[in-house]
Amino acid sequence: MARQKAAQAEFGQSDQGEAAHFAHAAARVLQALSVNQVKRCGEDLIDLIDREVPVAALRKLTNREMPTVAELRAVARQLAAKSAAPTQLDSVFAWVGELFGLDSAEVTILTVFARWGKFECWRELVRRAPISCSNLTPSAVAQLSGLAGNTVERKLVPGAPLFSSRLLHDDRDGEYSLSPLLRRLIRVHAETRDEMLRWLMPEPEQGGLLWDDFEHLDPLRSIALKVLSSKEPVSILLFGEPGTGKTEFARTLATEAGSGAIFAGLSDDFGNEPDRSERLDHLMILRAMCRHHRDRVIVVDEADDVLMLSERKGSSKQWINRLVEAPQVSTIWIVNQRSRLDPAVLRRMTLAIGFDRPRLAVRERVAKRSAEAASVDLSNAELRDIACLKAPPAVVAAGMKAAHLANGGADVAKTAIHSVMRVLGQSCTPEASGCSVYDPNLSRADTDLSRLAERLAAAPNRGWSLLLSGPSGTGKSAFARHLAEVMGLEIEERRCSDLMSPYVGETEQNIAEAFARAAERGALLLIDEVDSFLYRREAGQRSWEVSQVNEMLVQLEHLRTPFVATTNLAGNLDPATQRRFTIRAAFNAMTPAQASQLFKARFGLDWPLKWPIHHGQTPGDFAVVAHRANLLAERDPVVLVRWLRDEIEARGDHARGMMGFHIHSDTALHRRPERLDEAA
Repeated sequence: MARQKAAQAEFGQSDQGEAAHFAHAAARVLQALSVNQVKRCGEDLIDLIDREVPVAALRKLTNREMPTVAELRAVARQLAAKSAAPTQLDSVFAWVGELFGLDSAEVTILTVFARWGKFECWRELVRRAPISCSNLTPSAVAQLSGLAGNTVERKLVPGAPLFSSRLLHDDRDGEYSLSPLLRRLIRVHAETRDEMLRWLMPEPEQGGLLWDDFEHLDPLRSIALKVLSSKEPVSILLFGEPGTGKTEFARTLATEAGSGAIFAGLSDDFGNEPDRSERLDHLMILRAMCRHHRDRVIVVDEADDVLMLSERKGSSKQWINRLVEAPQVSTIWIVNQRSRLDPAVLRRMTLAIGFDRPRLAVRERVAKRSAEAASVDLSNAELRDIACLKAPPAVVAAGMKAAHLANGGADVAKTAIHSVMRVLGQSCTPEASGCSVYDPNLSRADTDLSRLAERLAAAPNRGWSLLLSGPSGTGKSAFARHLAEVMGLEIEERRCSDLMSPYVGETEQNIAEAFARAAERGALLLIDEVDSFLYRREAGQRSWEVSQVNEMLVQLEHLRTPFVATTNLAGNLDPATQRRFTIRAAFNAMTPAQASQLFKARFGLDWPLKWPIHHGQTPGDFAVVAHRANLLAERDPVVLVRWLRDEIEARGDHARGMMGFHIHSDTALHRRPERLDEAA
């Protein structure tokens, strides 16, 4: 009795149409029974039918435990006579058939699978019938649907539309199962086709960034917009480190192209993390639906697992290649590591855009909007400080949120940003470019640095190289950063330690990638301490030492972006390499006049009149002493002068001391003199 109530609950008054469809399926099963099959399973089938869809013929059975074939035929005729009007489930799968271009037989088969998956009585009918299986086989589908057996088998061959659409899964053992997509469709409660589409394809979200925020991606940004605006199906790859704005760019690009971004497979039917199969299922139905909605762009975020070959049986490289090559609907694939993808997949992309940190001006705008969105009130100087951090936009936004929740300001935001970057294993030091004041007139070189910067900025050709040589601390790297700022360029900064590798050929590869990355970003490339691998080739003892120099020569011959190299040991550089540089400038220690000006600029104090100005002082000395003075709150000009002198001695430049005087230091922090003439 309990089972009957449960069955009646499954087919309530509002489900009489579904009850009739079950009756028709049961009738087909009964009509196909042989005498021996009636003896084996007739009683079980009668019990099931009597619970679900009782008919008068059941009460006329002479023996329920052993009904005759004729009696069962009579039951089948009454079951088949029930009126089975189309139900909501029929409407949904008729719309699905239109979307995927299925014929009537395929829709009928799909509906059988749907009812078998949704209703327990259908599954029990398959178990009790003499079909000898728990899942649906072609013969079982043929019995339940009334289709010819050969028709069903033809529709269920590998690669048939029901499988390529990801509506059904082939279990490769003669049985088939419902895909997660089909299970989702079973639960759709929609009165119209458009309502079903809205349920499966919600309105796209708008991006949080503006089109101008991605100007650093030009010219690829502009090309992507034109390609996507053509409404021709294309595959676009976005790759780069997490948090660099790939997802936001996908949304913004779709909006700018007059489309909406629909994300495939963000969660499964229960809001949990979907597996690869579920993501592919959702992608395929989105493609089917969007074929008639060219104002949609499909975005597959974290697509690494989707585009990689599965280690499980049945993963097809050809199928994945076709997924990219023939997208049907424009698809944006977002990955973090393009190296994980098969080259065959990469070759089939229409366009590939790499993501890196945007330019400082863009980062300032993003930081400002993040602060406004989080209701954090920051000054322009504080926003600029945060923009100077080497943190991606997503991390900056998270830092602003932390500042809001903690009722804090810039310090809280920066602390939060540092904490996330640390756990990511990345540094978060401020970028020097554009974030500190540099005056070329306070650096001494064999050329007018201000004039050089102006002329290089005005030059139409950006494929040039500049070699800056001279002692450490003389301002070579600072001038390179200043030059980038004057030219309105970002700076791609590398030290030789970043490029050197213990593996043969990898240093050369790193050199080539550094030049390529700078060219892609339209940035000025700065390589510090270039003498570390550009030594004279005749001094190279190993083949890879020579090949490193050769790689640099190749890059210098084919420059697409400004390149600046610095060295403390110009005499050790390979002569051929030196000749390849477009311009060379030699830096030296500051003049006394420059040192006096920088002392005033750094400390807001005049150089003590009774103290001669040091010869051999460099801007780097002032940077070190200024940091120490800030740390120890030191404002005595005599102490500052002593510390500057110590920096000269620390470099071993004892012969370049103070004109006519020599200061002795007796402690690390130095004793404060009572009088200016005490040290004399």
